[in-house]
Order: sequence, then C-alpha cells, then structure tokens
Amino acid sequence: MTNKQVEEKLTELDHQEPFIPFVVDLLDGQSLMLTHPPVFDDTGAGYFDPDGGLADFEFKAVRGIR
Repeated sequence: MTNKQVEEKLTELDHQEPFIPFVVDLLDGQSLMLTHPPVFDDTGAGYFDPDGGLADFEFKAVRGIR
C-alpha cells in the first residue's frame, strides 16, 4: 500500500462509531491488532499494543489493513 492509501484507510477506520478493532499486516509478516484508534500523520502511526504499551509503525512497512 502507498502512504496515502494507508492514511486514507486509517482515517476511514478511525471515524467508525463505535470504533471497531482492526489488523495492520506488515511486509515482514507481523500482524498488529489495533484495539484503540491510532494517532497518525502522513508517514506512520502510534497505537496502544494489546499489553497497553505504546508502539508504532511506518506506513511504508504496511502490506494491508483488515
């Protein structure tokens, strides 16, 4: 996905009422479960991981969002 595609998809998912958790699949094979809305700009996003810690990812590393 391009940075713009990732940003557009995150914006769409972020505005769902109520928020519905989703998964971000990375190019390296990792799958990130986002259970709370992420904070993002045009290059990456920060989010709370399932353990409650802060984590982030770069848009250029995203394979897909489901």
